[in-house]
Amino acid sequence: MPRTVLAKSLILHVGPAKCGSSSIQREIARAGSPFDGRSVMLPLALLKQLIEETVPPDAAAKLLDIVSGLFARGDRVVISHETMFQRPVALRNIVALLRPVVKDVTVVGYSRRQSGFIQSAYSQWLFRSPERTREVGEALRAAGLEPLHFTGLEACFIAAVKTDMRSARQLSNNLILDWHAVYGEIARLLAPFGVRISAGFIPREGYGFSLLDDFYRRCGLSSPALPERDETPVNAQFDPDLVEAVHLAVELGLPAPGPHQHGAFFDRNSNFRRPVERSGTDDFLDVLKDFVDTRFEASNRAFCLEYGLAEDYFLPRRFVTREEVEEAIAQEAQRRRADPDIVLRRQAAVTARIASAMYGRYLEREADE
Repeated sequence: MPRTVLAKSLILHVGPAKCGSSSIQREIARAGSPFDGRSVMLPLALLKQLIEETVPPDAAAKLLDIVSGLFARGDRVVISHETMFQRPVALRNIVALLRPVVKDVTVVGYSRRQSGFIQSAYSQWLFRSPERTREVGEALRAAGLEPLHFTGLEACFIAAVKTDMRSARQLSNNLILDWHAVYGEIARLLAPFGVRISAGFIPREGYGFSLLDDFYRRCGLSSPALPERDETPVNAQFDPDLVEAVHLAVELGLPAPGPHQHGAFFDRNSNFRRPVERSGTDDFLDVLKDFVDTRFEASNRAFCLEYGLAEDYFLPRRFVTREEVEEAIAQEAQRRRADPDIVLRRQAAVTARIASAMYGRYLEREADE
């Protein structure tokens, strides 16, 4: 790219994962969107080179070639990839290479309640990771707890409590739950380059708004009023009983799809929904989640003050201290040890429902044939 091309705006969408990234990436790649033909998800092989402290010359040339082609089609370009959030050094290198040849650079990123982030990450990836399942089990056993007395999601949150969130890190081993800390590190690395950072949060219950409208606003554009614009989540929620069944298979060392493997298996078997039912174990899970949000309350408040966000978005439903969550874990563990039927009934219900769903699938195939 010639260094004289200055009247251009570069937008770096950094994610992170589980914060609406797939929906934004689908939108900017959509035919007819304001960034149609002017957006790119960088190839993973290139990103791995950009993570290096010193970027190889061929990687720098490749990045410049990609962006030059995008700018040939318009004055605003979007580069999107969650790795830039997980590994801010890659973001710094991208900015260092491209800042001299553009008028301005804007970094756009998102966040959410930490409890929701952990639950979403578990239900998408962590539940089927043998390594993380082993680590979580070890954390519970070290605390005198039996992992099989808890659902996989409960065990994930308990381990997060016991390890001060370390076990809830990304599968890439990056711990990114503290939004204020990670965005602060991004700001520090990009300070020499005159970059604008625009951080927001994604919609949740009680905070309904258009994520795509918000994204376009942060990019300095009006959101296009196009009927084909799709606001539905890209990564649909997997059926919770299927998630639990696969987690148990992983826990017992049985064959099961690993992280990022065989997504179609989950997609095809996650459209049989049961009525939402509340139980006593849901109250226990809520205590664990509320502790997580309490744990980050001060940091989230500072994050909101810095980026002009509503502080009550991140507030826990109730404040739970470490002493209170530890007591809740101990009491629930004792209750389940004293009454093994609690665990057996839960596992039997999962097994029965999965068997019934498999039979339903069989009948559907029979009817089609």
